[in-house]
Amino acid sequence: MTNMSKVYCEKIDLENIDLKKIYTFKEFEYINNQLKTRTIQLNRKSVNLFEYKNGKLIPIPHVSNARETVVSEINRQLGNWNLETHQNGRVTSSQGGFDFNIEGTRTIQAPDVAFTPSQMTRKLDELQNWSFQGQPFTPIFIVEVDFIETEAQLQVFDDRFRNEFFALGTSVELGFLVSIGKDNNRLVGNIHSWRWCKNSNTVRHYEHGWRNMDTSVHDWQILPGFILDVEMIEEAISQQDSDSSSPDDDDLKCPKCCNLFSGWHNFLKHCQKEHALKRRT
Repeated sequence: MTNMSKVYCEKIDLENIDLKKIYTFKEFEYINNQLKTRTIQLNRKSVNLFEYKNGKLIPIPHVSNARETVVSEINRQLGNWNLETHQNGRVTSSQGGFDFNIEGTRTIQAPDVAFTPSQMTRKLDELQNWSFQGQPFTPIFIVEVDFIETEAQLQVFDDRFRNEFFALGTSVELGFLVSIGKDNNRLVGNIHSWRWCKNSNTVRHYEHGWRNMDTSVHDWQILPGFILDVEMIEEAISQQDSDSSSPDDDDLKCPKCCNLFSGWHNFLKHCQKEHALKRRT
């Protein structure tokens, strides 16, 4: 950012952000950079991140601890699959934005979870990697997490997936909406998906209930071998004690190299690093 632009941007009053105002892209970047170290209040909600659409700032408010735990667990499952299958792609969270460039208009969106394959990331230049100034690119797989209680709430996400994530020119092939929350103290979950159907050039929406999800679209696996495990999501937010291993467990012997390890954590860490993830030479 030039000195002149920096001085101009520093005149922005972060405590009085006007959501009706048209902001330049440099102003958007400046505001988000400032919010890395502070939080502001908008409509009585804490905000430390904005998306950008048609020159307008779209606030991303803080979410509950349980909801962010669900996002983190999905990221963990996707990240483990990425490593274990040697995909070498990139798994990002809501801090990682993409320029969806809808109908020629710069639109910065930050899905809760996204996967971008290595075939795409290897071709990115410095501007694309470290800023929003380069050519737009988007992930192929997206997950949003919320608790859908009304048709109106679902319609908002349907519009977002169809008209933004799957807009003409994006690379998105599959999107999940993981709906999970409490209703009368009972955990309620449901999963929706949006899929790009190449044969008909349309986006189709499906409701799946609360079950494990693969990533198939017309018998084609978008993320080969990846299964979103809903039981592990439930376990992540459970307030019940899990059946953890006793610290007095006997040493565990690796069947591959015969090394001994104290406890399951050290054993599994070794197996993953030395055997599951290591490339064959």
